[in-house]
Amino acid sequence: MNKFLLRWLPLFCCCWLSVTVTAQKRFHDPVFQQIDSVLAIPYGSAVNVKGNQETLVLNVFKPAGNDTMERRPLLIFIHGGGFQNGSRTGAYGSRICNRFAQLGYVVASIDYRLGIANKKSNADYADALYRAQQDGKAAVRFFRKYAQEYGIDTAQIFITGSSAGAKTCLAMAYMRKEDVPATIDTTQWGSLEGNSGNAGYSSRVSGVINAWGAMIDYRWIRFGDAPLFNVAGTADKTVPFDSSYDYHSFKYGPYILYQHCLQTGVATGWRPFYGAGHTLDNNAAKQDSALTEMSAWLYTQLRYINPNGKKSDPTMRWAVEMKSFDSANLVDTYPKNAVLFTGSSYIRLWKNIREDVKHPSIIHRGYGGSNLTEMAYYVKRIINPHQPAALFMYVGNDITGSEKDKTPTQVLELFKYVVKTIRDKYPELPIVWLQIAPSPKRWMVWNEVQEANSVIAAYCAGENRLYTVNSSARYLGKDGKPMESLFVEDRLHYNEKGYQLWGKEIKKLVHQLASGRMP
Repeated sequence: MNKFLLRWLPLFCCCWLSVTVTAQKRFHDPVFQQIDSVLAIPYGSAVNVKGNQETLVLNVFKPAGNDTMERRPLLIFIHGGGFQNGSRTGAYGSRICNRFAQLGYVVASIDYRLGIANKKSNADYADALYRAQQDGKAAVRFFRKYAQEYGIDTAQIFITGSSAGAKTCLAMAYMRKEDVPATIDTTQWGSLEGNSGNAGYSSRVSGVINAWGAMIDYRWIRFGDAPLFNVAGTADKTVPFDSSYDYHSFKYGPYILYQHCLQTGVATGWRPFYGAGHTLDNNAAKQDSALTEMSAWLYTQLRYINPNGKKSDPTMRWAVEMKSFDSANLVDTYPKNAVLFTGSSYIRLWKNIREDVKHPSIIHRGYGGSNLTEMAYYVKRIINPHQPAALFMYVGNDITGSEKDKTPTQVLELFKYVVKTIRDKYPELPIVWLQIAPSPKRWMVWNEVQEANSVIAAYCAGENRLYTVNSSARYLGKDGKPMESLFVEDRLHYNEKGYQLWGKEIKKLVHQLASGRMP
């Protein structure tokens, strides 16, 4: 047994209550009502800013009692406090540890070296970040070293933090040797990996959850890097959620990182809290809402959901289709009243679209089954070669009943990013979101789809030249369910009659926008 565990065994909190695991899904739902904890475990030591050797400790939380899973994902939490204050036992950290342990994770909350040199310059803050990420890496290595004792799946180690702790996580995951700020004295503080302990083990992580933290340079995140989920209040006056100011050189906040990841092809997510301040105003309800979104996202990153570590790569999945569009752009010409239709397979398979909407000038750019993450990556390549009179978009593969489904909030934020990207070049272009349709195959998630449709419709209603079309009623029978007669054999896509109905629903709006008239 780990000697550290033996040393601190008296602090072990035994909660040997029976655990009832229902039909709920582990890691998705709180299936464990009781958790165990092991407190104040030393995981390393290092010289702090005062020149003293400091012992580094952490707490561990895990499902209680009879959990039979031998190798579990690990989430490491790193507290905030401006690199000067805070501890592993803070209120937000406790909320994180309890929530994720109840979901079935092993969770650790770590202390790290605090303190900033007296000048408190930007360089001093960079030094503090450097020391903190060294300690964080040592904690990751600790759990790889003692994976058997703690029941850790070493292929699934994730990190999260609050404020300065989130900045630490971002540096741990994305800062490479060539990224280290020039002001940092590596002779004094050592290499990027540091000397805090557990040498010889990897400090690589499988994903990051950034709660109101920022980066010195967003370009540290590169294609192929660990997935990143971001949370922040849009009225944060301490750390920027965007890039409107900087905190001691930490300039690029969660929303900037989210956009950069979408553009780079790194799996990502973004949960804004509009009007909320730093730490979401320390409001328990807001923080709990954030934790719900975080856990839903993290669930989609687990290797149980992505066998063999394979994840969708938006930079390659539709490469052939994009090359086909590029080739067509070289030879096809369109009049000023051309309307561009883009999106997933509902658009791709609409062979008679020109006849069904009674408009001959259609720029037909359907690909997929694509999703909104892929649309975010490719939208410039699809639209920028053209000067359409209007854009119609349908993307229906983000909520399908699979384990990788996004939440309605994530669907909305992706849609908003796609619109923003289009607006950068086409500020006055009419954009029409064709709401996700009901189908027999995906009827079991119709409630979630309707919620996504609803939040997007509400957003569009408050924006200029942004419209939605809801055609669902045309496809529902007297029993309130999708009519099988309107779908092909796969029970997902429309047959010719189904497409004709869709065309009737939107043709008036197509003609109106093509002629330059707004609804």
